[in-house]
Amino acid sequence: MEKSQENRQSRSDIVRARAWFVDWLPAVIGLVLLSLISEFGLFGSAGSWKLFWSLLNLAPALWVVRAVIRSLRRADEYQRRCQLEALAIGFGVLVMSIHTVGLLQAAGVGDLRQLVQISFIVSILIWIAALLFKTPRTR
Repeated sequence: MEKSQENRQSRSDIVRARAWFVDWLPAVIGLVLLSLISEFGLFGSAGSWKLFWSLLNLAPALWVVRAVIRSLRRADEYQRRCQLEALAIGFGVLVMSIHTVGLLQAAGVGDLRQLVQISFIVSILIWIAALLFKTPRTR
């Protein structure tokens, strides 16, 4: 059975999707590797190397920023608008959750490090969910 014309992606969509994948792949691999190194305690727990390994996590984070900027530059107007609206929603969630973490920390409830990490993870998931909700795809 042949696919209908409506569901087929254009060549520019395919090129954009590949470029997005190539932009994000090194950052994701870097974050996973650094998380595994951190989780298994392979970098040690004392000394100046701990600071180095901790700050090394900034490299894939900056790569993510680069990937987002590059994907926004490749997007058309509608995709940019949807992406920026999703980013705004995710940022709003992040601001409110960090504010809540500050209030909980002031009250002596919870672990600040864990709560901040959870806040970042949730805000990114909200960003992705908002983008998926905003731009439904035909299947």
